[in-house]
Amino acid sequence: MTRLLATLLLTASLGLPLAAHADEAADKLTQAKALVQKTVIKNLETGFNVALEKTVAPMKDEKADAIRKEIRAEFEKQREIMVEGLAKEYASKFSLDELKHINGIYDDKTYQKFQALNADPSSTVTTISQNAVTKLINMLTVAAAGDNQGAPAGMPMPAK
Repeated sequence: MTRLLATLLLTASLGLPLAAHADEAADKLTQAKALVQKTVIKNLETGFNVALEKTVAPMKDEKADAIRKEIRAEFEKQREIMVEGLAKEYASKFSLDELKHINGIYDDKTYQKFQALNADPSSTVTTISQNAVTKLINMLTVAAAGDNQGAPAGMPMPAK
């Protein structure tokens, strides 16, 4: 009887750390999924919805509805694959406390205000950024054209 009791106690004491580890792993995965949803998926959904609507805008309503339905169904499949895969990767790279900390940053109202301003296409912030990027891209285009002596990129120059 004492041997059975000792075995049960040993088994229980060895099982506790494993159960705690499993709980922490599940908690990490939950936190990581929340993080993926707040970041990658949120941005992807926004961009995807805009691109989808631009794509179907010139189509007849019936065709546009069919395309929306088909593409949204595939988007949902890909979304789940991304959430699972990215969450597992984040959960393996960050501690539970780190994941909670990062999630807290994304939940912060001031940070959300900052992100909303940066995402607003009509904001001055966006205009400043777009103007700077456009100027830099134009400079690169001019530099590339000058280097190729006016030939389109990738076209061989005639021998002199």
